[in-house]
Amino acid sequence: MAKVYVYSTLTSDQEYRTFRESGGDLPQVEASVVIRGKANVMDKHFVTPAGMLTEITEDQLAVLERCEVFRIHVKHGHVIVSRDLLPVEKVVGDLEARDKSAPLTESSVRGQVDDVVINKTAKAKPKE
Repeated sequence: MAKVYVYSTLTSDQEYRTFRESGGDLPQVEASVVIRGKANVMDKHFVTPAGMLTEITEDQLAVLERCEVFRIHVKHGHVIVSRDLLPVEKVVGDLEARDKSAPLTESSVRGQVDDVVINKTAKAKPKE
């Protein structure tokens, strides 16, 4: 079976699910696929990856294509699917760099508050 590669700039792992109707009023999980996250999150070696790669099968891709949340993540530029194995840094350079749950950094805060001070006791003053 052919391999498919999913590149992600999402901060957390994502479990995408499809559902089917059941006898009760709650749908049952039909299938699920986990796509690795942890982009923009420092690991125990103090490395902060810009994006992550998950290898999946064609069957798993079919599940993802039926999942509304996955399609939204693709539309917003946080996830891309490729049939070619490419360097992660090259692929994620074209994706949205951060999602809303990414940790704050000095550059992401700049422009939102005056007097950005990192690792000091002074407090930042919100812009008015």
